[in-house]
Amino acid sequence: MTKETEVSRSELMKLARELGQALAQSQEILDYRDAEKEMADDEEASHLMRVYRKTYQERIQLQTDPENKKEEIASLSDSLEKADRDRKANSLIAKYDQTGNAFQDLIYQINQVLKFYCMEPDEDSQFGPAGGCRGCKGCPKARMGINTPPS
Repeated sequence: MTKETEVSRSELMKLARELGQALAQSQEILDYRDAEKEMADDEEASHLMRVYRKTYQERIQLQTDPENKKEEIASLSDSLEKADRDRKANSLIAKYDQTGNAFQDLIYQINQVLKFYCMEPDEDSQFGPAGGCRGCKGCPKARMGINTPPS
């Protein structure tokens, strides 16, 4: 970037604010907020989420105490897996998770566009995993294609 095309910090903040405002009106965030409200308004879904979060916190606490036995941690891990299965089986929670993932994917894609225009062509490789990407289908990078111009 040359001095002639340099953008001031205040202009960047203005653009970031505009991007944030646009994101706040995106279909992804609107769907996510609707799903969150539906889930919060449903007694069963709220209960399942509370059970999951409580069990998760208990397991974290148990793992941080060196006095706890592996059997206790394993038992709580089993309880957490059951709470997670129960949580995911609820259609409102599944919708909440799906819309949250869609919003996170949008944020990831925006970040990829920003990285594309801010980094040198091979600069990203130094931050990748050892041995490079294996091309798994679970990673948003594999779905998007890294180092290709965003559309």
